Amino acid sequence: MSIKRLKRLGLGLISLSLVGLSLASCSQEELLNRATNAAIGAGIGLIQGQTLTPESENRMGEEVRREIFREYRAYTGSEQLVSYVRSVGNQLLSHAGRRDEVNYRFDVLDSPEINAFAIPGGSVFITTEALKYLRNEAELAAVLGHEIAHVSQKHTVESLQRALVAQGLLQGGLSQRDSQLLQGAAVLTLDLILKGFSREQEREADRVGAVLAVRHQYAEEGLIGFLQTLQEVSGDSPGGLVQFLLTHPGLEERMTLLRQFLAEQQLSPENPILNADRYRDHVRVLPAKVPIGPARAGTT
Repeated sequence: MSIKRLKRLGLGLISLSLVGLSLASCSQEELLNRATNAAIGAGIGLIQGQTLTPESENRMGEEVRREIFREYRAYTGSEQLVSYVRSVGNQLLSHAGRRDEVNYRFDVLDSPEINAFAIPGGSVFITTEALKYLRNEAELAAVLGHEIAHVSQKHTVESLQRALVAQGLLQGGLSQRDSQLLQGAAVLTLDLILKGFSREQEREADRVGAVLAVRHQYAEEGLIGFLQTLQEVSGDSPGGLVQFLLTHPGLEERMTLLRQFLAEQQLSPENPILNADRYRDHVRVLPAKVPIGPARAGTT
């Protein structure tokens, strides 16, 4: 069951009995958003009063991971490139939180979308198109660090809890539930994550991700450099394939706040690492960039 199919079937497995919505004169997209938001409202006390165990998070994370590989193709064009991305991500983990609770993994997706995202259980994904717009290893480390932070700070768990509330699954043991319901929750979890986190969650991930990168001596403005590049190529109205900007708020404000944080915390390595040549040597195997335009639609 893919995200597209879930929307086309009019929410599929979402438990509308939780929210009592009127379905008249609503588009499928509006219906999905209304059902999700209303279910979240109805279950907010449950979210606050009940926390998922790491075991449940990891189990549902595997469901979400399977859903991702129904929606996307894993990149297989260069084992050296995939290994390189994983090595950069793995070295950041020595200072990452929740290493004893989740299984951090790094995968490259063969997609024309410029995107990177993380899911419950620790899986972090970056697309081949995003790799083409990064200029050096420091920027790669900053983007992966940002996504690691979404896991370590439990932003991905909050998205999972919202999806489980919408499915009526948070109460009781997940192991007792129908596998189709769990898959429906996985679809909705991925949909929520691809639509982005809250402004404060994004700011927190920027800060935590920057600290992770700097602790490994990467140049402190890695993420800012990537955001500036995307701003230059997409203008004020990023659309279509620039999913990383569509799901992250306020570019100018975000870069300003991150610069302030870096200055206040005096986060500046003595000998900052860029590794631009090494980065270019690995990504040169990728084909040319896909033209960016608002007419091209992304997955969500």
